[in-house]
Amino acid sequence: MTRRQALAAYRPIRAGIQDVLRLAVKACTKADLTRALRQLLPGADAFPDDDQALEMLMDVALFEPNQRGRRAYDGFLAKGAAALDAPDRALAEAMAGARFSLFRVAGRHPAAGIWAEDLLAGDARLWLMDKGLEASAPEDAVFGMRLFDAGPFHAGFGIIVPVDEFTLSTARAAAERGNPLPFRQSLAATLYGDVLRETLPPDEELLDMLEDLLSRAEAAGARPSTPPAPPRSAPPGPAARRSPRPPALPRRRG
Repeated sequence: MTRRQALAAYRPIRAGIQDVLRLAVKACTKADLTRALRQLLPGADAFPDDDQALEMLMDVALFEPNQRGRRAYDGFLAKGAAALDAPDRALAEAMAGARFSLFRVAGRHPAAGIWAEDLLAGDARLWLMDKGLEASAPEDAVFGMRLFDAGPFHAGFGIIVPVDEFTLSTARAAAERGNPLPFRQSLAATLYGDVLRETLPPDEELLDMLEDLLSRAEAAGARPSTPPAPPRSAPPGPAARRSPRPPALPRRRG
């Protein structure tokens, strides 16, 4: 596949991802959003009021299972996805298999995008189409991301987050032994939470911000039309997970 062919295949997929996610957020109930808040910042009294925080909230609300093992996204597929045209419906079905994992940039793909190694799946190499990572991600950079098999390549959505050394080594050790990851929350919520704890507002703003965020998330058009920029470097996180900062990641996804 040439670069022209790869980009031509990727553009409608990228646009379709945004269409699917804009519709899928309507499947999230207040219980889904509350659960996501508790997974991202357990015990916290606040939630940052910005587009990146909202993107993380909706990703967890849609794709992380509740206590009964059910995902809001599966409810969307059963009902709301009927409003999609045939190509986007097929894309929505493929997105249901998306997984959040830790990846290493293993080089540029000769056509477009990058080679990425899934560090929690035996370093399996896959072709990831992401123009932002292709343009500026340093070789060997490690990042967390939710992606899925889009056919000729893999594609991602949501936020790209950096990974500290403690999380990386702990997760890899568990994966190599075939054990569950030893984090209280999901891997996505754990890494998102590290980023969000760096941006918590002063106490006097907390309640108003939380109420406003829930109102925005429940609105039909709450999701941004394009993904917000990922953080440039890893936050220190809690003291037990403090580690050197990884290389900077690209500011934009695409």
